[in-house]
Amino acid sequence: MSTSSARLPLAIAITFACACGDANTTATSASLTSTTGVDTGETTALATTNSPGTNDNSSAPPTTGPSTTDATTDATTVDPTTGLSTTEDTTSTSTTGGDDNPFTVYLDPAGDDARGGSSPDDAVLTLARAHEILVAAAPDRDVEVRIAQGTYVGQSVTWTHYHPDHRVAFMPADYDEGDGIDDIAGRPVFDGDGAGALLTLDVAAGEETHLEFYYLEIQHYLHYGLYFRGDRLDPESGWNGGNRIFGVYFTEIGSLHVPGEEGYGAIDLVNSRANDIRDNHFVAVENHAQKAGLMHGVYIAHHSTGNQIRGNQFTEISGDPIRVRDDSNANVIEDNTFSNTGSVAFYSDWYCDLDANPNCTKPGGECPSWQNEFRDNALHCGYGGEQLPTFSYIQGGADYVPPGCPDHFVDGWKRLSTSGNTTACP
Repeated sequence: MSTSSARLPLAIAITFACACGDANTTATSASLTSTTGVDTGETTALATTNSPGTNDNSSAPPTTGPSTTDATTDATTVDPTTGLSTTEDTTSTSTTGGDDNPFTVYLDPAGDDARGGSSPDDAVLTLARAHEILVAAAPDRDVEVRIAQGTYVGQSVTWTHYHPDHRVAFMPADYDEGDGIDDIAGRPVFDGDGAGALLTLDVAAGEETHLEFYYLEIQHYLHYGLYFRGDRLDPESGWNGGNRIFGVYFTEIGSLHVPGEEGYGAIDLVNSRANDIRDNHFVAVENHAQKAGLMHGVYIAHHSTGNQIRGNQFTEISGDPIRVRDDSNANVIEDNTFSNTGSVAFYSDWYCDLDANPNCTKPGGECPSWQNEFRDNALHCGYGGEQLPTFSYIQGGADYVPPGCPDHFVDGWKRLSTSGNTTACP
């Protein structure tokens, strides 16, 4: 239970708007319709939802959506360029190859950005300084940013350094590959003190970026915890991807906890593909009542394809914990637990249709998302303690395809497949 406010009443919980995913857009409002459904063992769903660039306010009650049967797979790997998927065991993720001795930069709460960061005694203070060091060095091998335990206040960085063949891993100073939380002294804490986001990956080169985050705590940011920003106007070659977020604790993010109008997502993806988001905690990710529905646990927007969201804990999310938008396809949301999360549904899908919504900001409009999977999740009440449907399609309905968008129904595709989800809301 969040310590900073009481829960929203149910009447608030079914009203929302969103301007997520693009920091340069202005929020506007638009009335939307919603099609919702529950998991009946196997379900096909369609959806629309808001993300970067618009606000959608929907007060219309949800209607029941259709459901069909679909088989469950163990795991799916998706080619970030083609969107084609293959089944495999993804219990662990291998790191990219490189020198046996990674290029290492050290951070410490007592560090000094006048230093070089080459050892614990030479530690720097900020991620911004670590980024500056890496840009200057341009190492052709794996990178580790070793972060000493303690609290780092007010940090925010736009990150552009990457190597398509090597990883950049952010981790506690005492972390070893394969460690659990009990094997380290604790999570280093990044307290944003009201900043917009801890780290914005600003890369749109059509290459894998391989940023990895292990066992950090991210709190008191307004808009996002982590924001992976590709180019929403260039779906074919403007993406980033192949990143990993593991064991991270996101808490007290959004305007309920820090000053500002609204937050959008603890993790926000814009044209970011094939990311592995696993075993994280999302706790008290909340906006104030007027913008409650804009905040999501993971926001998957604008051509963000083939992402894996598995084994996470979502608790007290004021908007829908999983939000998919605009041609974001073949994402797998599986084996997660959702407790007191969601204003409309646990999974909602939206796109801004220029023919129906004058407030869309993306030239050419947006399109539905396809072939997403929502499976084997535990669903424990909406944000206000109410029973919520498993999924919701907002604006346009489950079987509507806007003019100019590909109609994959003729190809036999589904918008969403669900199976094995369990519901328990006392």
